[in-house]
Amino acid sequence: MLTVAGERKPEDEKEGKNYVHRERTYGSFKRSFRLGKEVQADTISAAYTEGVLTVTLPKVEEVKPRQIEVAIS
Repeated sequence: MLTVAGERKPEDEKEGKNYVHRERTYGSFKRSFRLGKEVQADTISAAYTEGVLTVTLPKVEEVKPRQIEVAIS
């Protein structure tokens, strides 16, 4: 389970003359995501740059079938 939680601060902007007034939502938030078996949970990384949260979830390498030669005597 991957949980992302954060808080938005209240923003309020007012200007005079030909008026501009902005309100944005604020408060805390929390989202949870169920991870599959193919994700390496111990190597998850996250970066927050210019207002964008990027979460990297590396996959587990698949076990590839092996081919074994059988020697005929």
